[in-house]
Amino acid sequence: MRNSRRKGIVGGAAINAGGPTGQVSPAGSGPTHLHVAGSSTPILQNPEFRRLWAIGAFGGTMRWLDTLVLALVALDLTGSPFLVSLTFFFRMAPMLLGLGLGVIADRANRKYFLVGGLVIQAVIAAVMASLLIMDVLEYWHLAVATFLSGIVWASEFPVRRTLIGELVHPERLGKAMSLDSATNAFSRIVGPFTGGVFMATIGPEGAYVTGIVLFLSAALIATTLRYARPQSDGTHRGVIAELAEGAKYIRASRLMVGTLIVTMLMNVFAFPYMSQQPIIARETLGVGDVLVGLLNSVEGLGSVFGATLIASFALPRHYTRIYLYGSLLFLVGILLFSRSEWYWVSFAIVFIGGFGMSAFGTMQSTIMVSAASPEMRGRVMGTVAVFIGAGPLGQLNIGIMAGIYDPRTAVLITSIMGLAVMFVAALSFPILRRADSMRIDNRMRTRHDLRTVDPPGALRNPGGGAD
Repeated sequence: MRNSRRKGIVGGAAINAGGPTGQVSPAGSGPTHLHVAGSSTPILQNPEFRRLWAIGAFGGTMRWLDTLVLALVALDLTGSPFLVSLTFFFRMAPMLLGLGLGVIADRANRKYFLVGGLVIQAVIAAVMASLLIMDVLEYWHLAVATFLSGIVWASEFPVRRTLIGELVHPERLGKAMSLDSATNAFSRIVGPFTGGVFMATIGPEGAYVTGIVLFLSAALIATTLRYARPQSDGTHRGVIAELAEGAKYIRASRLMVGTLIVTMLMNVFAFPYMSQQPIIARETLGVGDVLVGLLNSVEGLGSVFGATLIASFALPRHYTRIYLYGSLLFLVGILLFSRSEWYWVSFAIVFIGGFGMSAFGTMQSTIMVSAASPEMRGRVMGTVAVFIGAGPLGQLNIGIMAGIYDPRTAVLITSIMGLAVMFVAALSFPILRRADSMRIDNRMRTRHDLRTVDPPGALRNPGGGAD
């Protein structure tokens, strides 16, 4: 890549400072039709972000409501902690399709992709509600519905979150992702608590009727999104070639690779505990479904506070440290939760762990979107979904151990393993522990591009001007 094509690039996007809105165009490409607010525009005054934010809020509320209801319904149907974990395996497995979905999203109009996925989710919720109302739901119904829903959730990173990266000015992206994460965390308060109330009163069918309303409302909002796919350079390569290009692009960045490794480890050793949390709350802490939902919700409350602090005070030079140390905090919280035998002690532990979850969730997308060039974001975020797709292995692991021992012991073992491998990752990728790692990674990638892309003997202009 020539130096002349890098001039004016911030966070992988070329800023047309002369335009009235601070429009962002993909590096090295022609103009686009993206409606990007300027760097001085507050996030909530950006109408396209508001739409994406609302869609995330509706979808996130149903996702977390369904997480609790799914675990309790599977437990009531089977009585098996392993089959509860297997249900979450079906939900997470489609994440392995994330990179392929990213390639498709790069070629298609993300707006239509988003609308279609929300409509599919509404149909799945309607089928589940009907089966529950007719009292004919069986475990295989639950597994199939969960798998199909998981395919749509796998598109979250290469579609909706990538749209945020395309429609928000790079200088506002950190705050936008923090606000989106805080809203997702708030949905973790509302969703599980509402699910617990439904389970204790009218039953799980109420949750899925709610899902129909939420998904259709989000789909309607998505149809009003002002978005036109960025202009292509006219080069149409095969899917395999684009996948290979995406993998090569990511390998050139130690920051991206380290972020992906942490993502994988957290999804294998940390997040699988969620499938066992309702079982522990019922069987060890001895509480009813409403308090089970409240316990799940308080983690979201901690995440809201954490995301708010990040949005208010975090600077780009803090991003990777927040990401790494927040992940470690979440794992410590899981370990302490596995040893608690009192509900309100567990309540406090889960609340504090929510701060770590928020740090992980907020910075994961922020780092990857900020580090990627616009034309590669779909594939980069699709790769994030693939690494999240390691989660099913964690679900099988914790489910098998819960069957051999008990849910508390299974959570204890996985959290200890998680802390051990996270320390190894922190040592292996020192860039995650360094201040200003985003700028360091940008310099390293620039040197790599000059070595590998410029033809042999080509003259280089170290000043960054036109060749």
